[in-house]
Amino acid sequence: MDTKQTKTNEILKHPFPQKRPDVKIVENDDRISEVDCPELQWWFAVPEMGEPHIRAEYDANTLELDAIVEITPTTPATIRDIDCVELRVREWLAPRDWPAVCPPDLMYATLDDTHTRWISVVDTIDGETIFNTIGDEGFEEQWGGPSKRRIVDDGRYQLQADGSYQITGGQGFGAGTYDVTIGENTFHCLRVLDVDISEPYGGELAEVFVESSGRTVFFRRYDGRYLRGHDLVSKYPNNRRIVINDVVYVHSDCSGWAHDQLTSESLRPTS
Repeated sequence: MDTKQTKTNEILKHPFPQKRPDVKIVENDDRISEVDCPELQWWFAVPEMGEPHIRAEYDANTLELDAIVEITPTTPATIRDIDCVELRVREWLAPRDWPAVCPPDLMYATLDDTHTRWISVVDTIDGETIFNTIGDEGFEEQWGGPSKRRIVDDGRYQLQADGSYQITGGQGFGAGTYDVTIGENTFHCLRVLDVDISEPYGGELAEVFVESSGRTVFFRRYDGRYLRGHDLVSKYPNNRRIVINDVVYVHSDCSGWAHDQLTSESLRPTS
């Protein structure tokens, strides 16, 4: 299938179907206690030279294809004496009333044996190229510091009888082991809940299914019930919810809609 890229009007080729394939998620007792994830969390690309990463975003209600994001390693680079890789970002959006939120044009990131890290991002704003680089004020606040590749399930999320979670003294982001079937492919995955608990009414929550080899296959974003200045439960009464420490997170993202994201890894045959 071909689609048009919004900024350059180029054809952006991708392998995903127009309608989201069936997705089944079933808990599995064959426990994964940890994974080594070399991806930029949660952009799903590995910051090293190689093949492009492509992901598809599907409207979670209509299951129609809403967006394609392609991240392509283009060249090794050195920024502020840090060896890294340049990643070109291209995006296609389906015609609808999207908010004015765009990904960077370029990202620079690095990978070592234990961490991944953003080094710089390049945006075009009102025709001006803007660089935001490690060491600049606010860079880590926006893009974060080093992310640990090792993601563990140490019992941080304690499931309650009502289906909600309470956070224990654990530090890991793992939240159970699941078989995720996407179309005809089944992946044995660690479920990851990466949640911002600093916001009293809920920040952002990423629900991520990372297969045992460390690559993400399925992703959902949730917002705290009042994160956007209004009650998301009232706005989206039928959307999925996750409750952690009595805070309600609603399946919704900064676009204002709920999306299911499939990565190019999810298309890899498993048998």
